[in-house]
Amino acid sequence: MRSRGALLAILLLALSAGCRKGEERAAAPSEASCRRVIALAPNLSETLFALGLGARVVGVDDYSHWPPEVEKLPRLGGLFNPNLERIVSLQPDLALLVPSERDLGEKLHRFGVDSLIVSNETLADIERSFHTVADRCGVPEAGERLAAQWRQDLRPDPVAGAPRVLLSTGRPAGRLADLVVAGPGTFLDELLQRLGAVNAFADAPIRYPEVGMEEIVARAPDVVIELRADPLSPEVAGRLVEDWKALPQVTAVREGRVKVISGSHVLIPGPRLPQFYRELRKALGGAG
Repeated sequence: MRSRGALLAILLLALSAGCRKGEERAAAPSEASCRRVIALAPNLSETLFALGLGARVVGVDDYSHWPPEVEKLPRLGGLFNPNLERIVSLQPDLALLVPSERDLGEKLHRFGVDSLIVSNETLADIERSFHTVADRCGVPEAGERLAAQWRQDLRPDPVAGAPRVLLSTGRPAGRLADLVVAGPGTFLDELLQRLGAVNAFADAPIRYPEVGMEEIVARAPDVVIELRADPLSPEVAGRLVEDWKALPQVTAVREGRVKVISGSHVLIPGPRLPQFYRELRKALGGAG
Protein backbone atom coordinates (compact mmCIF):
# COMPACT_ATOMS: atom_id res chain seq x y z
CA MET A 1 0.00 0.00 0.00
CA ARG A 2 1.33 3.43 -0.91
CA SER A 3 1.89 5.95 1.87
CA ARG A 4 -0.09 9.18 1.96
CA GLY A 5 3.12 10.99 1.02
CA ALA A 6 3.62 8.85 -2.07
CA LEU A 7 0.02 9.42 -3.10
CA LEU A 8 0.45 13.16 -2.67
CA ALA A 9 3.57 13.07 -4.84
CA ILE A 10 1.56 11.30 -7.55
CA LEU A 11 -1.19 13.87 -7.11
CA LEU A 12 1.33 16.69 -7.54
CA LEU A 13 2.48 15.16 -10.83
CA ALA A 14 -1.07 14.76 -12.06
CA LEU A 15 -2.02 18.31 -11.15
CA SER A 16 0.97 19.68 -13.04
CA ALA A 17 -0.19 17.83 -16.15
CA GLY A 18 -3.54 19.63 -16.28
CA CYS A 19 -3.92 22.16 -19.06
CA ARG A 20 -3.82 25.71 -17.80
CA LYS A 21 -6.82 27.81 -18.68
CA GLY A 22 -6.95 29.72 -15.43
CA GLU A 23 -9.94 29.93 -13.16
CA GLU A 24 -13.19 28.87 -14.79
CA ARG A 25 -16.92 28.90 -14.08
CA ALA A 26 -16.45 31.81 -11.70
CA ALA A 27 -19.98 33.09 -11.35
CA ALA A 28 -20.51 36.60 -10.05
CA PRO A 29 -19.18 36.82 -6.48
CA SER A 30 -21.94 35.91 -4.09
CA GLU A 31 -21.73 34.88 -0.47
CA ALA A 32 -25.16 33.27 -0.82
CA SER A 33 -23.93 30.90 -3.55
CA CYS A 34 -20.92 29.85 -1.46
CA ARG A 35 -22.67 28.49 1.63
CA ARG A 36 -21.99 24.79 1.08
CA VAL A 37 -18.56 24.24 -0.41
CA ILE A 38 -16.50 21.17 -1.23
CA ALA A 39 -12.78 21.16 -1.99
CA LEU A 40 -11.18 18.41 -4.06
CA ALA A 41 -7.49 19.16 -3.39
CA PRO A 42 -5.55 19.69 -0.14
CA ASN A 43 -4.39 23.20 -1.03
CA LEU A 44 -7.97 24.27 -1.68
CA SER A 45 -9.20 22.87 1.63
CA GLU A 46 -6.42 24.71 3.44
CA THR A 47 -7.19 27.92 1.56
CA LEU A 48 -10.85 27.85 2.59
CA PHE A 49 -9.95 27.50 6.25
CA ALA A 50 -7.17 30.12 6.02
CA LEU A 51 -9.77 32.54 4.65
CA GLY A 52 -12.04 31.90 7.63
CA LEU A 53 -14.52 29.91 5.53
CA GLY A 54 -14.17 26.59 7.32
CA ALA A 55 -17.77 26.61 8.58
CA ARG A 56 -18.98 26.49 4.97
CA VAL A 57 -16.95 23.41 4.01
CA VAL A 58 -19.14 20.29 3.81
CA GLY A 59 -16.68 17.82 2.25
CA VAL A 60 -13.05 17.42 1.20
CA ASP A 61 -10.84 15.10 -0.86
CA ASP A 62 -9.13 12.04 0.60
CA TYR A 63 -5.75 13.77 0.91
CA SER A 64 -6.76 16.84 2.95
CA HIS A 65 -5.48 16.64 6.52
CA TRP A 66 -5.14 20.29 7.57
CA PRO A 67 -6.38 21.97 9.62
CA PRO A 68 -7.44 19.25 12.10
CA GLU A 69 -11.11 20.18 11.60
CA VAL A 70 -11.11 18.58 8.14
CA GLU A 71 -10.71 15.12 9.67
CA LYS A 72 -14.36 15.28 10.74
CA LEU A 73 -15.64 16.10 7.25
CA PRO A 74 -16.97 13.63 4.66
CA ARG A 75 -14.33 12.26 2.29
CA LEU A 76 -15.14 12.57 -1.39
CA GLY A 77 -12.37 10.64 -3.13
CA GLY A 78 -9.52 12.20 -5.03
CA LEU A 79 -8.27 13.15 -8.46
CA PHE A 80 -8.56 9.61 -9.81
CA ASN A 81 -11.60 8.39 -7.87
CA PRO A 82 -14.05 11.21 -7.08
CA ASN A 83 -17.25 9.92 -5.48
CA LEU A 84 -19.81 11.74 -7.59
CA GLU A 85 -22.79 10.22 -5.80
CA ARG A 86 -21.55 11.28 -2.39
CA ILE A 87 -20.65 14.75 -3.62
CA VAL A 88 -24.13 15.32 -5.00
CA SER A 89 -25.74 13.96 -1.82
CA LEU A 90 -24.08 16.76 0.18
CA GLN A 91 -25.91 19.33 -1.96
CA PRO A 92 -22.97 21.72 -2.36
CA ASP A 93 -23.49 24.97 -4.18
CA LEU A 94 -19.80 25.29 -5.08
CA ALA A 95 -16.97 22.85 -5.80
CA LEU A 96 -13.37 24.05 -5.73
CA LEU A 97 -11.30 22.04 -8.21
CA VAL A 98 -7.82 22.04 -9.75
CA PRO A 99 -7.30 22.05 -13.55
CA SER A 100 -6.96 18.27 -13.82
CA GLU A 101 -10.47 17.93 -12.34
CA ARG A 102 -12.15 19.92 -15.09
CA ASP A 103 -14.08 16.85 -16.30
CA LEU A 104 -15.53 16.42 -12.81
CA GLY A 105 -16.64 20.04 -12.91
CA GLU A 106 -18.57 19.37 -16.11
CA LYS A 107 -20.32 16.41 -14.50
CA LEU A 108 -21.21 18.43 -11.41
CA HIS A 109 -22.58 21.21 -13.59
CA ARG A 110 -25.18 18.76 -14.90
CA PHE A 111 -26.32 18.27 -11.30
CA GLY A 112 -26.62 21.99 -10.72
CA VAL A 113 -23.35 22.33 -8.79
CA ASP A 114 -21.21 25.29 -9.79
CA SER A 115 -17.45 24.77 -9.92
CA LEU A 116 -14.41 27.00 -9.71
CA ILE A 117 -11.19 25.75 -11.33
CA VAL A 118 -8.15 27.07 -9.47
CA SER A 119 -4.59 26.73 -10.80
CA ASN A 120 -1.75 26.02 -8.38
CA GLU A 121 1.42 25.36 -10.37
CA THR A 122 3.36 28.57 -9.67
CA LEU A 123 3.68 30.99 -6.78
CA ALA A 124 1.66 33.53 -8.77
CA ASP A 125 -1.07 30.91 -9.26
CA ILE A 126 -1.18 30.16 -5.55
CA GLU A 127 -1.35 33.80 -4.49
CA ARG A 128 -4.01 34.46 -7.11
CA SER A 129 -6.03 31.52 -5.79
CA PHE A 130 -6.45 33.25 -2.43
CA HIS A 131 -8.10 36.22 -4.15
CA THR A 132 -10.13 34.04 -6.50
CA VAL A 133 -11.66 31.92 -3.75
CA ALA A 134 -12.16 34.87 -1.41
CA ASP A 135 -13.84 36.98 -4.09
CA ARG A 136 -16.08 34.11 -5.16
CA CYS A 137 -17.22 33.56 -1.59
CA GLY A 138 -17.83 37.21 -0.83
CA VAL A 139 -14.88 37.82 1.53
CA PRO A 140 -12.38 39.81 -0.61
CA GLU A 141 -10.78 41.45 2.43
CA ALA A 142 -9.77 38.05 3.79
CA GLY A 143 -8.11 37.27 0.47
CA GLU A 144 -6.18 40.53 0.57
CA ARG A 145 -4.95 39.85 4.11
CA LEU A 146 -3.92 36.27 3.40
CA ALA A 147 -2.13 37.17 0.18
CA ALA A 148 -0.27 40.10 1.76
CA GLN A 149 1.04 38.04 4.68
CA TRP A 150 1.91 35.11 2.39
CA ARG A 151 3.82 37.40 0.02
CA GLN A 152 5.75 38.93 2.93
CA ASP A 153 6.65 35.52 4.32
CA LEU A 154 7.96 34.37 0.93
CA ARG A 155 10.11 37.39 0.18
CA PRO A 156 13.54 36.59 -1.34
CA ASP A 157 16.06 35.58 1.34
CA PRO A 158 19.19 34.17 -0.34
CA VAL A 159 21.54 31.74 1.37
CA ALA A 160 25.28 31.91 0.84
CA GLY A 161 27.10 30.12 -1.95
CA ALA A 162 24.30 29.63 -4.53
CA PRO A 163 24.17 25.85 -3.92
CA ARG A 164 23.10 23.48 -6.68
CA VAL A 165 20.08 21.61 -5.32
CA LEU A 166 18.18 18.45 -6.18
CA LEU A 167 14.65 18.32 -4.77
CA SER A 168 13.29 14.78 -4.66
CA THR A 169 9.48 14.82 -4.61
CA GLY A 170 8.97 11.07 -4.49
CA ARG A 171 10.64 7.66 -4.68
CA PRO A 172 10.36 4.26 -3.01
CA ALA A 173 12.11 4.05 0.34
CA GLY A 174 15.10 1.74 0.43
CA ARG A 175 16.40 2.30 -3.08
CA LEU A 176 17.31 5.08 -5.48
CA ALA A 177 14.85 4.24 -8.25
CA ASP A 178 11.76 5.80 -9.81
CA LEU A 179 13.00 9.10 -8.44
CA VAL A 180 10.91 12.15 -9.35
CA VAL A 181 12.41 15.61 -8.97
CA ALA A 182 11.17 19.19 -9.15
CA GLY A 183 11.92 20.73 -12.51
CA PRO A 184 11.32 24.14 -14.12
CA GLY A 185 8.09 26.09 -13.88
CA THR A 186 7.14 24.66 -10.49
CA PHE A 187 6.56 26.50 -7.24
CA LEU A 188 9.43 24.45 -5.77
CA ASP A 189 11.80 25.74 -8.45
CA GLU A 190 10.66 29.29 -7.74
CA LEU A 191 11.31 28.88 -4.02
CA LEU A 192 14.88 27.78 -4.77
CA GLN A 193 15.35 30.88 -6.89
CA ARG A 194 14.13 33.09 -4.04
CA LEU A 195 16.72 31.45 -1.80
CA GLY A 196 19.50 32.12 -4.29
CA ALA A 197 19.93 28.41 -5.03
CA VAL A 198 20.20 26.67 -8.40
CA ASN A 199 17.83 23.88 -9.30
CA ALA A 200 19.95 20.98 -10.58
CA PHE A 201 17.12 20.10 -12.97
CA ALA A 202 16.10 23.61 -13.99
CA ASP A 203 16.48 22.68 -17.66
CA ALA A 204 14.43 19.48 -17.53
CA PRO A 205 11.85 19.14 -20.34
CA ILE A 206 8.90 18.73 -17.95
CA ARG A 207 7.94 20.05 -14.53
CA TYR A 208 8.39 16.82 -12.58
CA PRO A 209 10.72 14.44 -14.47
CA GLU A 210 11.65 10.94 -13.36
CA VAL A 211 15.45 10.76 -13.42
CA GLY A 212 18.09 8.05 -13.36
CA MET A 213 21.26 7.68 -11.33
CA GLU A 214 23.58 8.61 -14.18
CA GLU A 215 21.68 11.84 -14.68
CA ILE A 216 21.94 12.70 -10.99
CA VAL A 217 25.70 12.11 -11.03
CA ALA A 218 26.04 14.29 -14.13
CA ARG A 219 24.07 17.15 -12.50
CA ALA A 220 26.40 17.05 -9.45
CA PRO A 221 24.08 18.58 -6.82
CA ASP A 222 25.71 20.25 -3.81
CA VAL A 223 22.60 19.53 -1.73
CA VAL A 224 19.95 16.81 -2.02
CA ILE A 225 16.65 17.34 -0.24
CA GLU A 226 14.05 14.61 0.13
CA LEU A 227 10.52 16.00 0.40
CA ARG A 228 7.97 13.80 2.17
CA ALA A 229 4.34 14.64 2.90
CA ASP A 230 4.20 12.08 5.72
CA PRO A 231 5.62 13.20 9.09
CA LEU A 232 8.69 11.01 9.58
CA SER A 233 10.55 9.86 12.69
CA PRO A 234 14.29 10.62 12.85
CA GLU A 235 14.96 6.92 12.25
CA VAL A 236 12.91 6.78 9.04
CA ALA A 237 14.41 10.04 7.80
CA GLY A 238 17.86 8.67 8.55
CA ARG A 239 17.20 5.62 6.40
CA LEU A 240 16.22 7.86 3.48
CA VAL A 241 19.55 9.62 3.82
CA GLU A 242 21.36 6.27 4.01
CA ASP A 243 19.90 5.28 0.64
CA TRP A 244 21.98 7.98 -1.00
CA LYS A 245 25.24 6.31 -0.01
CA ALA A 246 24.80 4.33 -3.22
CA LEU A 247 26.07 7.48 -4.99
CA PRO A 248 29.26 8.46 -3.13
CA GLN A 249 30.54 10.31 -6.19
CA VAL A 250 27.85 12.97 -5.77
CA THR A 251 29.10 16.02 -3.84
CA ALA A 252 26.00 16.28 -1.66
CA VAL A 253 26.40 12.65 -0.56
CA ARG A 254 30.15 12.78 -0.09
CA GLU A 255 29.95 15.93 2.04
CA GLY A 256 26.92 14.91 4.10
CA ARG A 257 24.44 17.36 2.62
CA VAL A 258 21.48 15.06 2.04
CA LYS A 259 18.51 16.41 4.00
CA VAL A 260 14.89 15.41 4.62
CA ILE A 261 11.96 17.80 5.02
CA SER A 262 8.75 16.06 6.02
CA GLY A 263 5.30 16.97 7.29
CA SER A 264 1.71 17.45 6.20
CA HIS A 265 2.58 20.90 4.82
CA VAL A 266 5.26 19.63 2.43
CA LEU A 267 4.31 19.46 -1.28
CA ILE A 268 1.04 21.35 -0.65
CA PRO A 269 0.94 24.55 -2.78
CA GLY A 270 -1.20 26.54 -0.39
CA PRO A 271 -1.28 28.85 2.63
CA ARG A 272 1.31 26.89 4.65
CA LEU A 273 4.00 27.22 1.99
CA PRO A 274 5.89 29.82 4.09
CA GLN A 275 6.50 27.15 6.75
CA PHE A 276 8.10 24.92 4.12
CA TYR A 277 10.07 27.90 2.75
CA ARG A 278 11.66 28.49 6.15
CA GLU A 279 12.55 24.82 6.51
CA LEU A 280 13.99 24.73 3.01
CA ARG A 281 16.20 27.71 3.78
CA LYS A 282 17.44 26.03 6.95
CA ALA A 283 18.19 22.81 5.05
CA LEU A 284 20.28 24.80 2.57
CA GLY A 285 22.41 26.14 5.39
CA GLY A 286 20.53 29.33 6.21
CA ALA A 287 19.56 30.47 9.68
CA GLY A 288 15.92 29.49 9.08
